[in-house]
Amino acid sequence: MNVGIDIGGTKTQIIAELDGNAVGEMVVNTAEWRGRVDHDADVRTLVSLLITTAGIMPAVTVVGAHGCDSDEDRLVLQTRLSSYLRGTVLVLNDSELLLPAAGKTNGISVISGTGSIAVSRDAMRRMIASGGWGWYLGDEGSASGLVREAARTVRFALDQGEALDPLGSNLLAALAVSSPIELGRALGEIGSAAGIGQLAPLVFAAADAGSKQAEKVIADAGMALSVLAEQLVRRGASCCDVVTGGGVIARQPRLLAAFQSALVQRLPDATLTLLHEQPVLGAMVLARKLRVGALPETLPLPHIDGELKTAWDWKAA
Repeated sequence: MNVGIDIGGTKTQIIAELDGNAVGEMVVNTAEWRGRVDHDADVRTLVSLLITTAGIMPAVTVVGAHGCDSDEDRLVLQTRLSSYLRGTVLVLNDSELLLPAAGKTNGISVISGTGSIAVSRDAMRRMIASGGWGWYLGDEGSASGLVREAARTVRFALDQGEALDPLGSNLLAALAVSSPIELGRALGEIGSAAGIGQLAPLVFAAADAGSKQAEKVIADAGMALSVLAEQLVRRGASCCDVVTGGGVIARQPRLLAAFQSALVQRLPDATLTLLHEQPVLGAMVLARKLRVGALPETLPLPHIDGELKTAWDWKAA
């Protein structure tokens, strides 16, 4: 039994397969099980969801987890999971599922969903990441980042003496406020990336309605995503393949076009691929490889039966 899990900022998807055939699938809101207060309780609940989906203890479990933005973070979760699960357990950042899901073995993954982050690995299997700082400080090019920047753009335009355009009107309507002065308070009351990010479609609707302000917000978002990829290349990542995915960029052609245009300027040798498959399928690709003892050279080492293996252990096996 192989199990793949994609823990996103908004939803968690679990798929189980036996002998190459899907035998179970579950999709739940991440907030339903991940409280981020009692981490052991969170892991126990996730394991319960996994067993409910698979029916039996899996031989291989591969997890891509939002919020595991460093090797230290992902190893903590991997260690906790391996204390409850037998067999092979590998935890990655959720963006790292994009490359295998797209049939790639090496490159840069760029997520534009509830949040945004770019992730790759160096020759020593170490994660290098850019972005992922949360909607309050960063997440440019994500759903929450787009809404935050839209509000800032409307504020700046009004301070310049410009009239409210479709972007401002859409924001006021969506937040159910009558005055632009209330924009900051209304967004603050929502208070979460997932909640704020739900408003992102209004930015693209405003651009379709002719808002120059919305067009600038989208162009800047595409540029921000290209900067994330460029920063990783400067730190040693391969620049050949860039795979992007996530709920926003997969559904909004304007953002994808802006990212592509900006990437050509910053990394002219890079090839951008939009992932059309579900990222969780990348976890299944990796699980099948681990099942037959094929550990990709770019990935960190898994736990097997509760013990963290070394590269030598893996080769010997």
